[in-house]
Amino acid sequence: MAEEVNPQKCPQCGTPLPQGASGCPKCGNGWVLLLRSRETVLSLSALLLVISFFLTGMIVRRYHQKRQSLGIEWFAAGREQMKENNAPAALSDFRDSLVYNPDDAQVQFQLAEALSEEGRNEEARSYLLGLLGQAPADAPVNLALARIASTSGSEADALRYYHGAIYGIWPANLEENRLNTRLELCRFLIAENDSASADSELIALEAEIPRRNGAVLHEQTGELFLRAGDANRALDEFRRALEGTHPPGDAMRGAGLAAFRMGNYRVAERYLERADRGQKNEADVKADLETSRLILAWNPEAPRLTDAERRDRVRHDLAQVISRVESCANASGVGLPEPANQTTLTDKSDDLTTQYAQAKTLQARLSDRELARHPERLDAAINMIFELETTATQKCGEPTGLDGALEILGKNRQSVGQ
Repeated sequence: MAEEVNPQKCPQCGTPLPQGASGCPKCGNGWVLLLRSRETVLSLSALLLVISFFLTGMIVRRYHQKRQSLGIEWFAAGREQMKENNAPAALSDFRDSLVYNPDDAQVQFQLAEALSEEGRNEEARSYLLGLLGQAPADAPVNLALARIASTSGSEADALRYYHGAIYGIWPANLEENRLNTRLELCRFLIAENDSASADSELIALEAEIPRRNGAVLHEQTGELFLRAGDANRALDEFRRALEGTHPPGDAMRGAGLAAFRMGNYRVAERYLERADRGQKNEADVKADLETSRLILAWNPEAPRLTDAERRDRVRHDLAQVISRVESCANASGVGLPEPANQTTLTDKSDDLTTQYAQAKTLQARLSDRELARHPERLDAAINMIFELETTATQKCGEPTGLDGALEILGKNRQSVGQ
């Protein structure tokens, strides 16, 4: 016979039931039953794990965002310090930024720039080489390395990095940055007295100058050609600069100086006159303008002179150089000899007193009647003018005025002869 269930106890849990209770107060709690279920416990544990995972991820993301935000703030502060030319403070800010963003290439680049500003080129170079290893075509990094190499005297490294910048990848303004970088390279080569390499780079530069709004670049290129000793190309560039609606202020001056160096004194006079009207205090413009006018007025070998004009110029110029020697001798207390006899007229000498005596002898034999019988004396007198000017410069110092103009003509003569 089956045991009778005690109606005073819960058949589920055996808990005594209160008098008159309709159900077990313990088993009647649904949460208790639910918690007693294994599946429920597992589900709740999994839910807690998911919640914990998302909470942890959110906290980590907030942490990284905060670090990144701090890095950006320090980076911005460093940029402001660089704008104010306060490299030491910028260094500290960039280093703090790098603590929060150690792999940020932009921060590393700016830190290298600040180090370079402080003269700590080896440290800067180390950062930049690391960046170059990651991005060999990075133009700003190549340019920064080129500038460091240019200060250390390594022309080969500077050339390599400058070319890396010219043909590399710029984040913006590709054409402008390439042109400015090549200009900087040309200035570096000229400073290194490598005129041949500078001339080659300038030829490449002039081919890249845009047709529109290129007047300033043409003027800058002309100035660099002039410094590199290529007056012909310099004049071409200055003329291109002058073709624009608003030509640069120095283009007229540059064209005049270039034409002067070429020995084209007529063209030089025209440009220099206009430059002098616009710029009243340019000493080199005034000096070259005066010399151009003297050469045009008294060059004994100028083309299209009549015989009478040539004779007059030779006599005038010979008298000028003789007067220079006499003034020099008086100032230095040197005695000058009497004119040499006829047999010494063709003797070559670099002695000032001997040349002076020969010049005085020639001067007495340049009358129209004498030249009609001995026209070769005119050429001999021209040679004497230039030779005596050169010797006088060696003995008496640099000439001025017409003497300076005649010496320039003599040097031009020698360069053509060579």
